[in-house]
Amino acid sequence: MIASRIREKDKRDASFGMQVIGLQEQVVGDVRRALLVLLGSVGLVLLIACVNVANLLLTRAAGREKEVAIRTALGAAWQRLARQLLTESMVLGLLGGAAGLLVAQLSLYVVRTMNPGNIPRLEDIAINATVLAFTLGVSLATGGLFGMAPVWRAIKVDLNTSLKAGGRSGQSDGGLHLRRHSLRGLLVVSEVALSLMLLIGAGLLIRSFIRLQSVPPGFTTDHVLTMEVAAAGRKYQNDKNDAPTINFYKEIENRVAHLPGVVTEGVVSALPLTGEVGWGGIDVEGYTPPPGQELQTDMRIAGTKYFRTMEIPLRKGRFFTEDDTHDKLPVAIIDEKFAQRFWPDSNPIGKHVWFDPKKPIAIVGVVGAVKQYGLEIDGKIATYFPQNQRPDPKMFLAVRTSSDSARLSSAVVSEIHAVDPDVVIYGIRTMQERLYDSLARQRFSSSMLGAFAVFALLLGAVGLYGVMSHLVMQGTHDIGVLVALGARPGNIIGLVLRKGIELAGAGIVVGLAGAAALTRVMASLLFGVSTTDLATFAAVPVLLAVVAFAATVIPAWRATAVDPMVVLREE
Repeated sequence: MIASRIREKDKRDASFGMQVIGLQEQVVGDVRRALLVLLGSVGLVLLIACVNVANLLLTRAAGREKEVAIRTALGAAWQRLARQLLTESMVLGLLGGAAGLLVAQLSLYVVRTMNPGNIPRLEDIAINATVLAFTLGVSLATGGLFGMAPVWRAIKVDLNTSLKAGGRSGQSDGGLHLRRHSLRGLLVVSEVALSLMLLIGAGLLIRSFIRLQSVPPGFTTDHVLTMEVAAAGRKYQNDKNDAPTINFYKEIENRVAHLPGVVTEGVVSALPLTGEVGWGGIDVEGYTPPPGQELQTDMRIAGTKYFRTMEIPLRKGRFFTEDDTHDKLPVAIIDEKFAQRFWPDSNPIGKHVWFDPKKPIAIVGVVGAVKQYGLEIDGKIATYFPQNQRPDPKMFLAVRTSSDSARLSSAVVSEIHAVDPDVVIYGIRTMQERLYDSLARQRFSSSMLGAFAVFALLLGAVGLYGVMSHLVMQGTHDIGVLVALGARPGNIIGLVLRKGIELAGAGIVVGLAGAAALTRVMASLLFGVSTTDLATFAAVPVLLAVVAFAATVIPAWRATAVDPMVVLREE
Protein backbone atom coordinates (compact mmCIF):
# COMPACT_ATOMS: atom_id res chain seq x y z
CA MET A 1 0.00 0.00 0.00
CA ILE A 2 2.77 2.45 0.94
CA ALA A 3 4.74 1.60 -2.20
CA SER A 4 1.70 2.11 -4.43
CA ARG A 5 0.97 5.50 -2.86
CA ILE A 6 4.57 6.62 -3.38
CA ARG A 7 4.39 5.47 -7.00
CA GLU A 8 1.22 7.49 -7.48
CA LYS A 9 2.86 10.58 -6.02
CA ASP A 10 6.15 10.26 -7.90
CA LYS A 11 5.09 9.71 -11.50
CA ARG A 12 8.70 9.85 -12.73
CA ASP A 13 9.56 6.41 -11.39
CA ALA A 14 6.87 3.81 -11.96
CA SER A 15 9.37 1.07 -11.08
CA PHE A 16 9.55 2.07 -7.44
CA GLY A 17 9.57 -1.01 -5.16
CA MET A 18 9.65 -1.68 -1.47
CA GLN A 19 10.84 -4.44 0.82
CA VAL A 20 9.35 -4.56 4.33
CA ILE A 21 11.68 -5.66 7.16
CA GLY A 22 10.94 -5.61 10.90
CA LEU A 23 12.92 -3.13 12.99
CA GLN A 24 14.57 -5.82 15.11
CA GLU A 25 15.57 -7.78 12.02
CA GLN A 26 16.97 -4.63 10.43
CA VAL A 27 19.05 -3.80 13.52
CA VAL A 28 20.39 -7.22 14.52
CA GLY A 29 19.59 -9.54 11.62
CA ASP A 30 23.06 -9.53 10.04
CA VAL A 31 24.95 -10.17 13.26
CA ARG A 32 22.59 -12.35 15.31
CA ARG A 33 24.05 -15.67 14.11
CA ALA A 34 27.64 -14.47 14.56
CA LEU A 35 26.97 -13.27 18.11
CA LEU A 36 25.20 -16.52 19.00
CA VAL A 37 28.19 -18.52 17.75
CA LEU A 38 30.53 -16.34 19.81
CA LEU A 39 28.26 -16.75 22.84
CA GLY A 40 28.41 -20.51 22.42
CA SER A 41 32.19 -20.30 22.12
CA VAL A 42 32.39 -18.35 25.37
CA GLY A 43 30.28 -21.05 27.00
CA LEU A 44 32.67 -23.74 25.78
CA VAL A 45 35.68 -21.81 27.09
CA LEU A 46 33.93 -21.43 30.45
CA LEU A 47 33.20 -25.15 30.50
CA ILE A 48 36.83 -25.99 29.69
CA ALA A 49 38.05 -23.67 32.45
CA CYS A 50 35.63 -25.25 34.94
CA VAL A 51 36.72 -28.75 33.94
CA ASN A 52 40.32 -27.65 34.45
CA VAL A 53 39.54 -26.33 37.92
CA ALA A 54 37.66 -29.53 38.76
CA ASN A 55 40.71 -31.52 37.72
CA LEU A 56 42.96 -29.40 39.91
CA LEU A 57 40.55 -29.77 42.83
CA LEU A 58 40.55 -33.53 42.36
CA THR A 59 44.34 -33.54 42.35
CA ARG A 60 44.35 -31.47 45.53
CA ALA A 61 41.77 -33.78 47.09
CA ALA A 62 43.96 -36.79 46.30
CA GLY A 63 46.78 -35.17 48.24
CA ARG A 64 44.44 -34.59 51.19
CA GLU A 65 43.08 -38.13 51.42
CA LYS A 66 45.06 -38.90 54.56
CA GLU A 67 43.86 -35.65 56.18
CA VAL A 68 40.24 -36.45 55.31
CA ALA A 69 40.65 -40.03 56.56
CA ILE A 70 42.08 -38.89 59.89
CA ARG A 71 39.33 -36.29 60.39
CA THR A 72 36.69 -38.86 59.53
CA ALA A 73 38.24 -41.40 61.90
CA LEU A 74 38.16 -38.78 64.65
CA GLY A 75 34.42 -38.32 64.14
CA ALA A 76 34.09 -35.47 61.64
CA ALA A 77 30.73 -35.59 59.85
CA TRP A 78 30.82 -35.89 56.07
CA GLN A 79 28.44 -32.90 55.80
CA ARG A 80 31.02 -30.68 57.50
CA LEU A 81 33.77 -31.89 55.21
CA ALA A 82 31.51 -31.33 52.20
CA ARG A 83 30.72 -27.76 53.30
CA GLN A 84 34.42 -26.98 53.70
CA LEU A 85 35.32 -28.35 50.28
CA LEU A 86 32.38 -26.62 48.58
CA THR A 87 33.25 -23.34 50.27
CA GLU A 88 36.82 -23.59 49.00
CA SER A 89 35.52 -24.31 45.49
CA MET A 90 33.08 -21.38 45.57
CA VAL A 91 35.78 -19.01 46.81
CA LEU A 92 37.85 -20.03 43.79
CA GLY A 93 34.81 -19.40 41.59
CA LEU A 94 34.27 -15.93 43.05
CA LEU A 95 37.95 -15.04 42.64
CA GLY A 96 37.76 -16.24 39.04
CA GLY A 97 34.62 -14.17 38.47
CA ALA A 98 36.33 -11.04 39.84
CA ALA A 99 39.32 -11.63 37.58
CA GLY A 100 36.93 -12.22 34.68
CA LEU A 101 35.30 -8.82 35.23
CA LEU A 102 38.69 -7.14 34.92
CA VAL A 103 39.42 -9.06 31.73
CA ALA A 104 35.94 -8.20 30.42
CA GLN A 105 36.54 -4.48 30.95
CA LEU A 106 39.81 -4.71 29.03
CA SER A 107 38.12 -6.81 26.33
CA LEU A 108 35.44 -4.15 25.84
CA TYR A 109 38.16 -1.63 25.06
CA VAL A 110 39.80 -4.06 22.62
CA VAL A 111 36.49 -4.81 20.87
CA ARG A 112 35.68 -1.14 20.43
CA THR A 113 39.20 -0.57 19.10
CA MET A 114 38.67 -3.34 16.55
CA ASN A 115 35.60 -1.41 15.32
CA PRO A 116 33.44 -4.35 14.24
CA GLY A 117 31.17 -1.76 12.63
CA ASN A 118 27.83 -3.50 12.38
CA ILE A 119 27.34 -4.71 15.96
CA PRO A 120 24.24 -2.80 17.07
CA ARG A 121 24.51 -0.51 20.12
CA LEU A 122 28.11 -1.49 20.80
CA GLU A 123 28.68 1.82 22.58
CA ASP A 124 25.94 0.93 25.10
CA ILE A 125 27.64 -2.27 26.24
CA ALA A 126 28.98 -1.84 29.79
CA ILE A 127 29.58 -3.76 33.00
CA ASN A 128 26.42 -2.83 34.88
CA ALA A 129 24.36 -4.32 37.71
CA THR A 130 22.90 -6.99 35.42
CA VAL A 131 26.35 -8.13 34.33
CA LEU A 132 27.58 -8.16 37.93
CA ALA A 133 24.60 -10.24 39.05
CA PHE A 134 25.08 -12.67 36.16
CA THR A 135 28.79 -12.98 36.94
CA LEU A 136 28.05 -13.64 40.61
CA GLY A 137 25.50 -16.30 39.73
CA VAL A 138 27.76 -18.04 37.22
CA SER A 139 30.73 -17.94 39.63
CA LEU A 140 28.75 -19.51 42.47
CA ALA A 141 27.05 -22.04 40.20
CA THR A 142 30.25 -23.22 38.55
CA GLY A 143 32.12 -23.27 41.85
CA GLY A 144 29.39 -25.36 43.47
CA LEU A 145 28.81 -27.68 40.51
CA PHE A 146 32.42 -28.51 39.73
CA GLY A 147 33.31 -28.57 43.42
CA MET A 148 31.11 -31.63 43.83
CA ALA A 149 33.78 -33.91 42.33
CA PRO A 150 36.26 -33.53 45.24
CA VAL A 151 33.35 -33.67 47.70
CA TRP A 152 32.23 -36.99 46.26
CA ARG A 153 35.80 -38.28 46.43
CA ALA A 154 36.12 -37.22 50.07
CA ILE A 155 32.85 -38.93 51.01
CA LYS A 156 33.92 -42.18 49.33
CA VAL A 157 37.42 -42.27 50.86
CA ASP A 158 38.45 -45.68 52.23
CA LEU A 159 39.78 -45.12 55.76
CA ASN A 160 41.79 -48.34 55.96
CA THR A 161 43.48 -47.90 52.60
CA SER A 162 44.24 -44.22 53.13
CA LEU A 163 45.64 -44.65 56.63
CA LYS A 164 47.72 -47.68 55.65
CA ALA A 165 49.11 -45.82 52.62
CA GLY A 166 50.18 -42.93 54.81
CA GLY A 167 53.60 -44.38 55.33
CA ARG A 168 54.39 -44.26 51.67
CA SER A 169 54.43 -40.99 49.77
CA GLY A 170 52.29 -40.59 46.72
CA GLN A 171 51.00 -44.10 46.06
CA SER A 172 47.50 -44.22 47.35
CA ASP A 173 45.96 -43.34 44.04
CA GLY A 174 46.70 -46.34 41.93
CA GLY A 175 50.16 -45.62 40.50
CA LEU A 176 50.43 -45.32 36.73
CA HIS A 177 47.16 -47.17 36.11
CA LEU A 178 44.27 -45.08 34.82
CA ARG A 179 41.53 -47.13 36.43
CA ARG A 180 41.42 -45.06 39.61
CA HIS A 181 42.15 -41.92 37.61
CA SER A 182 39.10 -42.48 35.39
CA LEU A 183 37.28 -39.29 36.45
CA ARG A 184 40.31 -37.09 35.89
CA GLY A 185 41.02 -38.86 32.63
CA LEU A 186 37.44 -38.26 31.53
CA LEU A 187 37.77 -34.58 32.38
CA VAL A 188 40.96 -34.30 30.31
CA VAL A 189 39.27 -36.06 27.39
CA SER A 190 36.40 -33.57 27.57
CA GLU A 191 38.86 -30.64 27.67
CA VAL A 192 40.67 -31.89 24.59
CA ALA A 193 37.38 -32.53 22.77
CA LEU A 194 35.98 -29.07 23.53
CA SER A 195 39.28 -27.43 22.57
CA LEU A 196 39.28 -29.30 19.28
CA MET A 197 35.73 -28.18 18.52
CA LEU A 198 36.63 -24.54 19.13
CA LEU A 199 39.83 -24.81 17.10
CA ILE A 200 37.99 -26.31 14.14
CA GLY A 201 35.33 -23.60 14.31
CA ALA A 202 38.02 -20.92 14.41
CA GLY A 203 39.90 -22.59 11.59
CA LEU A 204 36.81 -22.62 9.39
CA LEU A 205 36.12 -18.93 10.04
CA ILE A 206 39.74 -17.95 9.39
CA ARG A 207 39.86 -19.92 6.13
CA SER A 208 36.54 -18.35 5.15
CA PHE A 209 37.88 -14.86 5.88
CA ILE A 210 41.01 -15.49 3.83
CA ARG A 211 38.88 -16.71 0.92
CA LEU A 212 36.62 -13.69 1.23
CA GLN A 213 39.54 -11.26 1.13
CA SER A 214 40.66 -12.74 -2.18
CA VAL A 215 37.28 -12.14 -3.88
CA PRO A 216 37.57 -9.42 -6.55
CA PRO A 217 35.00 -6.67 -5.88
CA GLY A 218 34.65 -5.82 -9.56
CA PHE A 219 36.40 -2.45 -9.24
CA THR A 220 39.73 -1.03 -8.08
CA THR A 221 39.88 0.48 -4.59
CA ASP A 222 43.37 2.01 -4.64
CA HIS A 223 43.59 5.83 -4.47
CA VAL A 224 39.84 6.49 -4.60
CA LEU A 225 38.26 9.15 -2.37
CA THR A 226 34.49 8.99 -1.90
CA MET A 227 31.84 11.14 -0.27
CA GLU A 228 28.08 11.65 -0.30
CA VAL A 229 26.73 14.90 -1.68
CA ALA A 230 23.13 15.92 -0.99
CA ALA A 231 21.84 18.86 -3.00
CA ALA A 232 18.96 19.66 -0.64
CA GLY A 233 17.82 23.05 -1.93
CA ARG A 234 14.37 23.52 -3.45
CA LYS A 235 15.80 24.18 -6.87
CA TYR A 236 17.14 20.62 -6.91
CA GLN A 237 13.78 19.10 -5.92
CA ASN A 238 11.76 20.43 -8.88
CA ASP A 239 10.10 17.50 -10.67
CA LYS A 240 9.54 19.59 -13.80
CA ASN A 241 13.07 20.98 -14.11
CA ASP A 242 16.06 18.68 -13.71
CA ALA A 243 18.55 21.15 -15.16
CA PRO A 244 19.76 22.57 -11.79
CA THR A 245 20.66 19.09 -10.52
CA ILE A 246 22.37 18.07 -13.77
CA ASN A 247 24.32 21.32 -14.01
CA PHE A 248 25.35 21.19 -10.34
CA TYR A 249 27.02 17.81 -10.66
CA LYS A 250 28.60 18.73 -14.00
CA GLU A 251 30.11 21.83 -12.41
CA ILE A 252 31.56 20.04 -9.37
CA GLU A 253 33.03 17.33 -11.61
CA ASN A 254 34.68 19.98 -13.78
CA ARG A 255 36.12 21.84 -10.78
CA VAL A 256 37.36 18.68 -9.03
CA ALA A 257 38.94 17.44 -12.27
CA HIS A 258 41.31 20.44 -12.28
CA LEU A 259 42.67 19.77 -8.78
CA PRO A 260 46.33 18.68 -8.70
CA GLY A 261 46.62 14.92 -8.28
CA VAL A 262 43.12 14.10 -9.57
CA VAL A 263 43.11 11.47 -12.33
CA THR A 264 39.37 11.24 -12.93
CA GLU A 265 36.08 11.57 -11.07
CA GLY A 266 32.51 10.35 -11.34
CA VAL A 267 29.16 10.27 -9.58
CA VAL A 268 26.77 7.42 -8.81
CA SER A 269 23.53 7.18 -6.86
CA ALA A 270 24.67 4.24 -4.71
CA LEU A 271 28.33 3.41 -4.25
CA PRO A 272 29.33 -0.25 -3.79
CA LEU A 273 29.80 -1.53 -0.22
CA THR A 274 27.94 1.40 1.36
CA GLY A 275 24.70 -0.44 2.08
CA GLU A 276 22.77 1.90 -0.20
CA VAL A 277 19.97 -0.01 -1.93
CA GLY A 278 18.25 0.80 -5.19
CA TRP A 279 16.18 -1.77 -7.05
CA GLY A 280 12.96 -2.15 -8.97
CA GLY A 281 10.94 -4.25 -11.36
CA ILE A 282 11.92 -4.36 -15.02
CA ASP A 283 10.69 -5.93 -18.26
CA VAL A 284 13.21 -7.43 -20.67
CA GLU A 285 12.87 -7.84 -24.41
CA GLY A 286 12.05 -11.45 -25.24
CA TYR A 287 11.41 -12.51 -21.64
CA THR A 288 8.06 -13.16 -19.95
CA PRO A 289 8.23 -13.72 -16.18
CA PRO A 290 6.09 -16.43 -14.53
CA PRO A 291 2.57 -15.33 -13.56
CA GLY A 292 2.51 -13.26 -10.39
CA GLN A 293 6.27 -12.63 -10.45
CA GLU A 294 8.33 -9.60 -11.40
CA LEU A 295 11.93 -9.47 -12.55
CA GLN A 296 13.99 -7.43 -10.08
CA THR A 297 17.15 -5.52 -10.96
CA ASP A 298 19.61 -3.50 -8.97
CA MET A 299 19.29 0.10 -10.25
CA ARG A 300 21.92 2.82 -10.11
CA ILE A 301 22.26 6.23 -11.71
CA ALA A 302 25.78 6.91 -12.94
CA GLY A 303 27.68 9.82 -14.42
CA THR A 304 29.66 9.66 -17.63
CA LYS A 305 32.99 9.08 -15.87
CA TYR A 306 31.87 6.78 -13.05
CA PHE A 307 32.92 3.48 -14.64
CA ARG A 308 36.35 4.82 -15.60
CA THR A 309 36.84 6.27 -12.11
CA MET A 310 36.06 2.96 -10.41
CA GLU A 311 37.84 1.04 -13.19
CA ILE A 312 34.81 -1.14 -13.81
CA PRO A 313 35.65 -2.90 -17.09
CA LEU A 314 33.59 -2.41 -20.24
CA ARG A 315 32.69 -5.78 -21.78
CA LYS A 316 30.65 -4.63 -24.77
CA GLY A 317 29.30 -1.42 -26.25
CA ARG A 318 30.11 1.96 -24.72
CA PHE A 319 29.95 4.01 -21.54
CA PHE A 320 27.53 6.89 -21.06
CA THR A 321 28.37 10.15 -22.84
CA GLU A 322 27.27 13.78 -22.54
CA ASP A 323 24.96 13.17 -25.50
CA ASP A 324 22.74 10.85 -23.41
CA THR A 325 20.27 13.60 -22.51
CA HIS A 326 16.52 13.91 -21.94
CA ASP A 327 15.80 14.71 -25.57
CA LYS A 328 17.57 11.57 -26.79
CA LEU A 329 16.57 7.91 -26.72
CA PRO A 330 16.63 6.56 -23.13
CA VAL A 331 19.64 4.30 -22.66
CA ALA A 332 21.01 1.94 -20.03
CA ILE A 333 24.10 -0.10 -19.27
CA ILE A 334 23.72 -3.59 -17.82
CA ASP A 335 26.23 -5.78 -16.03
CA GLU A 336 27.58 -9.04 -17.42
CA LYS A 337 25.34 -11.15 -15.14
CA PHE A 338 22.31 -9.48 -16.72
CA ALA A 339 23.67 -10.12 -20.21
CA GLN A 340 24.63 -13.72 -19.47
CA ARG A 341 21.19 -14.50 -18.07
CA PHE A 342 19.10 -13.20 -20.95
CA TRP A 343 21.46 -13.13 -23.95
CA PRO A 344 24.10 -15.80 -23.30
CA ASP A 345 24.68 -16.49 -26.99
CA SER A 346 23.88 -13.11 -28.56
CA ASN A 347 24.86 -9.47 -28.33
CA PRO A 348 22.65 -7.49 -25.91
CA ILE A 349 23.64 -4.14 -27.42
CA GLY A 350 20.54 -2.61 -28.99
CA LYS A 351 18.13 -4.78 -27.01
CA HIS A 352 15.50 -3.06 -24.89
CA VAL A 353 14.23 -3.04 -21.32
CA TRP A 354 11.14 -1.28 -19.93
CA PHE A 355 9.92 0.31 -16.75
CA ASP A 356 7.08 1.94 -18.64
CA PRO A 357 5.67 -0.09 -21.58
CA LYS A 358 5.51 3.13 -23.61
CA LYS A 359 9.15 4.08 -23.03
CA PRO A 360 11.66 1.45 -24.21
CA ILE A 361 15.21 1.85 -22.94
CA ALA A 362 18.03 0.78 -25.24
CA ILE A 363 21.01 -1.15 -23.88
CA VAL A 364 24.20 0.58 -25.04
CA GLY A 365 26.83 -1.15 -22.90
CA VAL A 366 27.75 -4.15 -20.77
CA VAL A 367 30.12 -3.73 -17.80
CA GLY A 368 31.69 -6.12 -15.33
CA ALA A 369 29.67 -7.37 -12.37
CA VAL A 370 30.27 -5.49 -9.11
CA LYS A 371 29.93 -6.71 -5.52
CA GLN A 372 27.49 -3.98 -4.51
CA TYR A 373 26.45 -5.18 -1.04
CA GLY A 374 29.46 -7.16 0.17
CA LEU A 375 32.12 -9.52 -1.12
CA GLU A 376 30.15 -12.51 0.16
CA ILE A 377 26.84 -11.44 -1.42
CA ASP A 378 25.93 -12.43 -4.96
CA GLY A 379 23.54 -9.58 -5.65
CA LYS A 380 20.85 -9.01 -8.25
CA ILE A 381 21.47 -8.31 -11.89
CA ALA A 382 22.38 -4.63 -12.27
CA THR A 383 21.15 -1.84 -14.53
CA TYR A 384 22.75 1.63 -14.74
CA PHE A 385 21.04 4.76 -16.07
CA PRO A 386 22.71 8.00 -17.19
CA GLN A 387 22.67 10.85 -14.70
CA ASN A 388 21.73 13.26 -17.47
CA GLN A 389 18.48 11.36 -18.14
CA ARG A 390 17.49 10.37 -14.59
CA PRO A 391 19.16 12.92 -12.27
CA ASP A 392 19.18 12.40 -8.52
CA PRO A 393 19.90 15.26 -6.05
CA LYS A 394 21.73 12.87 -3.73
CA MET A 395 24.81 11.24 -5.25
CA PHE A 396 28.14 9.73 -4.27
CA LEU A 397 31.22 11.43 -5.67
CA ALA A 398 34.23 9.19 -6.37
CA VAL A 399 37.61 10.77 -7.10
CA ARG A 400 40.57 8.72 -8.34
CA THR A 401 43.93 10.30 -7.50
CA SER A 402 47.53 9.65 -8.40
CA SER A 403 48.64 9.32 -4.75
CA ASP A 404 47.13 9.38 -1.25
CA SER A 405 43.50 10.25 -1.92
CA ALA A 406 42.66 11.15 1.70
CA ARG A 407 44.87 14.25 1.48
CA LEU A 408 42.61 15.74 -1.18
CA SER A 409 39.40 15.56 0.87
CA SER A 410 39.54 19.18 2.06
CA ALA A 411 40.26 20.50 -1.43
CA VAL A 412 37.41 18.49 -2.95
CA VAL A 413 34.95 19.70 -0.30
CA SER A 414 36.04 23.29 -0.91
CA GLU A 415 35.40 22.97 -4.64
CA ILE A 416 31.91 21.56 -4.03
CA HIS A 417 31.01 24.34 -1.62
CA ALA A 418 32.35 26.86 -4.11
CA VAL A 419 29.58 25.73 -6.45
CA ASP A 420 26.88 25.73 -3.77
CA PRO A 421 27.74 26.39 -0.10
CA ASP A 422 24.38 24.98 1.05
CA VAL A 423 24.84 21.39 -0.11
CA VAL A 424 25.47 18.75 2.54
CA ILE A 425 28.64 16.64 2.30
CA TYR A 426 29.20 13.63 4.54
CA GLY A 427 30.63 10.11 4.60
CA ILE A 428 34.09 11.20 3.42
CA ARG A 429 36.11 7.99 3.16
CA THR A 430 38.53 6.24 0.87
CA MET A 431 37.34 3.19 -1.02
CA GLN A 432 39.97 1.12 0.76
CA GLU A 433 38.37 2.06 4.07
CA ARG A 434 34.94 1.10 2.81
CA LEU A 435 36.24 -2.27 1.63
CA TYR A 436 37.98 -2.83 4.97
CA ASP A 437 34.81 -1.96 6.90
CA SER A 438 32.69 -4.23 4.73
CA LEU A 439 34.63 -7.17 6.20
CA ALA A 440 34.31 -5.94 9.80
CA ARG A 441 31.86 -8.62 10.92
CA GLN A 442 33.86 -11.48 9.43
CA ARG A 443 37.11 -10.07 10.82
CA PHE A 444 35.59 -9.66 14.27
CA SER A 445 34.05 -13.15 14.34
CA SER A 446 37.21 -14.92 13.17
CA SER A 447 39.43 -12.91 15.54
CA MET A 448 37.24 -13.51 18.59
CA LEU A 449 36.68 -17.19 17.91
CA GLY A 450 40.38 -17.60 17.17
CA ALA A 451 41.29 -15.99 20.50
CA PHE A 452 38.81 -18.23 22.34
CA ALA A 453 40.22 -21.30 20.58
CA VAL A 454 43.82 -20.44 21.49
CA PHE A 455 42.78 -19.88 25.10
CA ALA A 456 40.94 -23.21 25.10
CA LEU A 457 44.00 -24.91 23.62
CA LEU A 458 46.19 -23.53 26.40
CA LEU A 459 43.69 -24.64 29.04
CA GLY A 460 43.57 -28.11 27.54
CA ALA A 461 47.35 -28.33 27.49
CA VAL A 462 47.54 -27.20 31.13
CA GLY A 463 44.89 -29.75 32.10
CA LEU A 464 46.71 -32.60 30.38
CA TYR A 465 50.02 -31.49 31.86
CA GLY A 466 48.50 -31.37 35.35
CA VAL A 467 46.98 -34.84 35.11
CA MET A 468 50.14 -36.41 33.71
CA SER A 469 52.29 -34.69 36.35
CA HIS A 470 50.01 -36.01 39.08
CA LEU A 471 49.99 -39.44 37.48
CA VAL A 472 53.79 -39.51 37.55
CA MET A 473 53.84 -38.30 41.15
CA GLN A 474 51.35 -40.97 42.23
CA GLY A 475 53.25 -43.61 40.25
CA THR A 476 56.65 -42.86 41.75
CA HIS A 477 56.73 -46.29 43.46
CA ASP A 478 55.82 -48.16 40.27
CA ILE A 479 58.41 -46.22 38.27
CA GLY A 480 61.08 -46.95 40.88
CA VAL A 481 60.31 -50.66 40.74
CA LEU A 482 60.46 -50.65 36.93
CA VAL A 483 63.81 -48.88 36.96
CA ALA A 484 65.12 -51.32 39.57
CA LEU A 485 64.08 -54.20 37.32
CA GLY A 486 66.09 -52.75 34.43
CA ALA A 487 63.73 -50.40 32.61
CA ARG A 488 65.60 -47.76 30.61
CA PRO A 489 64.72 -44.03 30.54
CA GLY A 490 63.25 -44.49 27.07
CA ASN A 491 60.90 -47.16 28.39
CA ILE A 492 59.71 -44.87 31.20
CA ILE A 493 59.21 -41.93 28.83
CA GLY A 494 57.30 -44.15 26.41
CA LEU A 495 55.08 -45.44 29.21
CA VAL A 496 54.09 -41.94 30.34
CA LEU A 497 53.72 -40.64 26.79
CA ARG A 498 51.43 -43.53 25.95
CA LYS A 499 49.11 -42.55 28.81
CA GLY A 500 49.00 -38.94 27.61
CA ILE A 501 48.47 -39.93 23.98
CA GLU A 502 45.62 -42.23 25.00
CA LEU A 503 43.83 -39.34 26.71
CA ALA A 504 44.52 -36.87 23.89
CA GLY A 505 43.55 -39.40 21.21
CA ALA A 506 40.22 -40.13 22.88
CA GLY A 507 39.55 -36.40 23.16
CA ILE A 508 40.39 -35.85 19.49
CA VAL A 509 38.01 -38.60 18.37
CA VAL A 510 35.17 -37.22 20.50
CA GLY A 511 36.00 -33.66 19.42
CA LEU A 512 35.89 -34.52 15.71
CA ALA A 513 32.42 -36.01 16.11
CA GLY A 514 31.24 -32.98 18.08
CA ALA A 515 32.77 -30.53 15.60
CA ALA A 516 31.09 -32.25 12.66
CA ALA A 517 27.74 -31.70 14.37
CA LEU A 518 28.23 -28.21 15.82
CA THR A 519 29.90 -26.53 12.84
CA ARG A 520 26.64 -26.86 10.90
CA VAL A 521 25.28 -23.84 12.78
CA MET A 522 28.17 -21.84 11.29
CA ALA A 523 27.16 -22.48 7.69
CA SER A 524 25.74 -18.97 7.19
CA LEU A 525 29.00 -17.43 8.49
CA LEU A 526 31.25 -19.26 6.04
CA PHE A 527 32.22 -18.27 2.51
CA GLY A 528 33.77 -20.70 0.07
CA VAL A 529 34.45 -23.22 2.85
CA SER A 530 32.42 -26.30 3.75
CA THR A 531 31.39 -26.94 7.36
CA THR A 532 33.30 -30.22 7.01
CA ASP A 533 36.34 -28.72 5.28
CA LEU A 534 38.85 -31.57 4.99
CA ALA A 535 41.95 -29.39 5.37
CA THR A 536 40.71 -27.88 8.64
CA PHE A 537 39.49 -31.20 10.05
CA ALA A 538 42.90 -32.72 9.24
CA ALA A 539 45.19 -29.89 10.36
CA VAL A 540 43.57 -29.07 13.71
CA PRO A 541 43.89 -32.60 15.20
CA VAL A 542 47.55 -32.64 14.18
CA LEU A 543 48.10 -29.29 15.92
CA LEU A 544 46.29 -30.51 19.02
CA ALA A 545 48.29 -33.75 19.02
CA VAL A 546 51.54 -31.78 18.90
CA VAL A 547 50.44 -29.60 21.82
CA ALA A 548 49.32 -32.68 23.77
CA PHE A 549 52.67 -34.33 23.11
CA ALA A 550 54.50 -31.23 24.37
CA ALA A 551 52.31 -31.14 27.49
CA THR A 552 53.15 -34.79 28.22
CA VAL A 553 56.88 -34.73 27.48
CA ILE A 554 57.83 -32.72 30.57
CA PRO A 555 56.14 -35.08 33.08
CA ALA A 556 57.53 -38.03 31.12
CA TRP A 557 61.03 -36.61 31.35
CA ARG A 558 60.63 -36.00 35.06
CA ALA A 559 59.64 -39.63 35.51
CA THR A 560 63.13 -40.70 34.42
CA ALA A 561 64.61 -38.81 37.39
CA VAL A 562 63.04 -41.22 39.92
CA ASP A 563 65.74 -42.86 42.07
CA PRO A 564 64.77 -46.52 42.69
CA MET A 565 66.97 -46.73 45.80
CA VAL A 566 65.10 -43.85 47.45
CA VAL A 567 61.71 -45.31 46.53
CA LEU A 568 62.51 -48.84 47.72
CA ARG A 569 64.11 -47.56 50.93
CA GLU A 570 60.76 -45.93 51.81
CA GLU A 571 59.20 -49.39 51.84
